[in-house]
Amino acid sequence: MVINQKILGLTITILLFGTVLVTAVTGLWKTTNTKVPAKYSTGSYQNEYNPADIRGSYTFGEISELFGIPLDDLAKAFDVRQNAAAFQCKQLEAGYEWAKAEGKEVGTDSVKLFVALYKGLPIELSDSTYFPKPAQAILLNRESITTEQKAFVSAHLVEKPNTAASSAAPSATTQETASSGGKTASITGKTTFDEVIALGVGKESLEKLLNKPVLDTSVTVKDFCTQNGIEFSGIKSGIQGLIDAA
Repeated sequence: MVINQKILGLTITILLFGTVLVTAVTGLWKTTNTKVPAKYSTGSYQNEYNPADIRGSYTFGEISELFGIPLDDLAKAFDVRQNAAAFQCKQLEAGYEWAKAEGKEVGTDSVKLFVALYKGLPIELSDSTYFPKPAQAILLNRESITTEQKAFVSAHLVEKPNTAASSAAPSATTQETASSGGKTASITGKTTFDEVIALGVGKESLEKLLNKPVLDTSVTVKDFCTQNGIEFSGIKSGIQGLIDAA
């Protein structure tokens, strides 16, 4: 059978555009690259976006819009100082290769975990995932974060070498301890809540960190932790972060 060339061409055109039309209607055909993370399928968070599905190509601007997190908080937490909206999660790895060599990874997984903790969403904590130090103060002030999560954050921080060097060697005129009531360099077992508050940390922030009211600010932080069954080392790091941010 001989098929007319015009009919054949028309048939191919109809089939081609018909396929595009059907796939577009069903959502299978996409002309743009839309980044939409998967949602929780069960539980009380059903139909909310799951931070665990954030990809390395996601920008901070996209994450801010999808999860309702202020762009400024994301930029500060990960020490991104320029064009934060266009900054991709995977770009973090290049700035923290030195930490990865020590088994402390800062990258896309760090962003996933930060978003989950910031929003109070369920996610599995990973011992190899770390945060830049500026993330500590932001997360510890979130009402949804648990005592266990606060301790995890405080124990999973990295500080860029130049920053760590400058903070580890303060000048002789500014280096004082919290127990002496001056500008803090460290929290000790003898440090009282009054001394911490005198350094600019609000009592309300301390109570959020501890998840307990502080009725007597004259007691030492260590004694308070012992009396309430709280691990002092994690709280110590948390308070240090609040002081640094004050």
